[in-house]
Amino acid sequence: MRKTLTRTVAVIALSAGAFGLAGGIASADELTAPVVVPQHPTGADYVNAWNQSGALLGAGAAGLISSAWAGAIPSILEGVVD
Repeated sequence: MRKTLTRTVAVIALSAGAFGLAGGIASADELTAPVVVPQHPTGADYVNAWNQSGALLGAGAAGLISSAWAGAIPSILEGVVD
């Protein structure tokens, strides 16, 4: 019972995280890391660097969650058989 509940909660948490961070993937397609700030930056340059860094963070987190989700499916199905 406890194992099933734990796996169910993990699936729900991973799903919620994937939906919440999926926007980072779409916005980070054209970005490269590290984010470069010009030699004589303006306020807008700092804002752009901040936004690009956030998009890269979102894309990385979404990739991590999708990898965890891909590994969770076999684990859940294996638990159903047991």
